Amino acid sequence: MTIRKHCYKRADGRWQYSKQQNGFLSYAIASTYRELLEKIPKIQPRPLKTIKHKTLKTTQNTFLQYYQFYIDNYIKNKKITQDTLTDWQRQLNKDLTPVFKYVKLQDVTTEMLQNFIDSIDKERKQETLYQRIVKVMQKAYATGRIKRDVTLGIEKPKRHHKQKRHPLTLDQQKRLLQKIAGSKIETFVVFSLIVGSRREETLHFNLETDLDRINKEIHIKGTKTENADRYVKVTQQFIDYLNKKMSKPYFDFNIYYPTKVLSQMYKELNIKDACLHTLRHTCSANLYFLGATDKYRQMQLGHASIVTTNDIYTNIRENISKVDLSELYKGLYPEFD
Repeated sequence: MTIRKHCYKRADGRWQYSKQQNGFLSYAIASTYRELLEKIPKIQPRPLKTIKHKTLKTTQNTFLQYYQFYIDNYIKNKKITQDTLTDWQRQLNKDLTPVFKYVKLQDVTTEMLQNFIDSIDKERKQETLYQRIVKVMQKAYATGRIKRDVTLGIEKPKRHHKQKRHPLTLDQQKRLLQKIAGSKIETFVVFSLIVGSRREETLHFNLETDLDRINKEIHIKGTKTENADRYVKVTQQFIDYLNKKMSKPYFDFNIYYPTKVLSQMYKELNIKDACLHTLRHTCSANLYFLGATDKYRQMQLGHASIVTTNDIYTNIRENISKVDLSELYKGLYPEFD
């Protein structure tokens, strides 16, 4: 019982034995508790006067410092995109720093975290921060940085106003294509409409490495679902369009640029309840009107279930004729029987 009293689990996950008695120090470190117990009887106590004490400088005393430590040691080592890593860092600098500046990690309470999460007005952002804060604080508790799990009392945010997205009408598509003509975002928007890729998937596209010109396929490097990594059939007209319009083999702007610019364009065109992801819904609807099967659309969009394709991505508001779509896009979409 006396031995256990002097055993501690360190912040780095290892076990430590430290005992001072009669001017001598007994000290040992091991990877596991069992290994530590085996080492203790073999320890040769050293006189305290001969031990040079070092001042331990820790850089993880505050909540923000530990959050940064978590990003550097646990997030960067995962197979995540650079965009996700950038978003972790951006939220730390922009959202967490003003609220938790100088707050010590040990002083963080459940109420403090709950009040912060409740103060976020955007539901998606609120949900993301909740998930990330919980991961960080649970790791702090598991590694002994804090004495109790403060995440147990935090309520998970609920979405109250989940937006039901609709594809763009034919008239809206016409006006949008006219608006973006010649702009920096034109190729990005057309690519999203024809391929139906997600924002991150489009930004990771490389004309030199992801386009099979012989088989006329584009490799979409998706990671969201089991079907997300996929090959999409395209036409020669679409390949020629990309070759002509893309001055670089990739889209040369950050993850937030297309969202911001497209939102402004929707506003100027008086297109309501639309966002960048609306382009993906529009692609699904256009393929449906052109005669693509449900299975074809599921595979092109990279959905894990065909139910998602049919119930969410076929939420059409008007019937568009095949002739009208073919005239508008002039061979950019494949033909279906």
